[in-house]
Amino acid sequence: MGLQAFVAVAQLGSLSRAATQLHRTQGAVSRQIQQLEQYYQLALFRRSASGMQLSPEGEQLQQLARRVLAELSAFSQLASRQQQVIRLRLPSTLALRWFLPRLDSLQQLLPGIRIDISTSISDTPDFTGTELDAMLVRGDGQWHGLHAERLFAEHLTPMCCPALARELHSPADMQQHCLIHADAGQQAWQGWWRQYGSGEMAGRHVEFDSLESATGAAVLGYGIALGDPRLAQDRLASGELVMPFAAMTTSTLAYFLVMPEPGRHSPKLRELSEALLALA
Repeated sequence: MGLQAFVAVAQLGSLSRAATQLHRTQGAVSRQIQQLEQYYQLALFRRSASGMQLSPEGEQLQQLARRVLAELSAFSQLASRQQQVIRLRLPSTLALRWFLPRLDSLQQLLPGIRIDISTSISDTPDFTGTELDAMLVRGDGQWHGLHAERLFAEHLTPMCCPALARELHSPADMQQHCLIHADAGQQAWQGWWRQYGSGEMAGRHVEFDSLESATGAAVLGYGIALGDPRLAQDRLASGELVMPFAAMTTSTLAYFLVMPEPGRHSPKLRELSEALLALA
């Protein structure tokens, strides 16, 4: 572009230095300056042995050229961003209870970037055979060949419907009720019980394949689920669920933004990470 060559020569005062900066030949830069001068029928530079200095007319054109190039650059960046898509997969509970309520705010932080989401009940990040850019997963952050950025820790506490909560005065009272699990190994409840419970853990149990299903069963009065207040915020606010005890344990697991190792250098994924952290 002739204006780029003109501004470069005006800034550097030299055809050769401008050619080096623009990765062009000195002859090509010189021809573009000559074409501008012929087009406007004006001498844009005063040439001397010490270099090239702008003429008064050149000074006026430089101010205009800078504005034009700045606007063209801004338009180019906007057009580029409008074409960007992030394909993101996340657990269904996290999608319903945390991500979707923040999606409008997230899009405001990422103008021009479209986020296409899909959900899964699996917490194992696997990009094999997919076109996904990133995943939000719950885990320990250690996945071979993947880059993981920690978003927030998981905190767990018992939750149940208000009617059942009136029967619970201490953790020992839960022994007479059904415990609802969101993991097949019941490890979450066992960890909480070791820290805060007394005696044997309740004898009645029911297992679900997701935290959303587990807390949904608790809302219906089928037992006591171990949930994360961050993901049950709306149900706690509405009174559908209550936390009968203040005791809350920090899980050894957390939620991470995970991507293939090369993705850590992607500008759009860097922006996504910063925006998610701002909303966490």
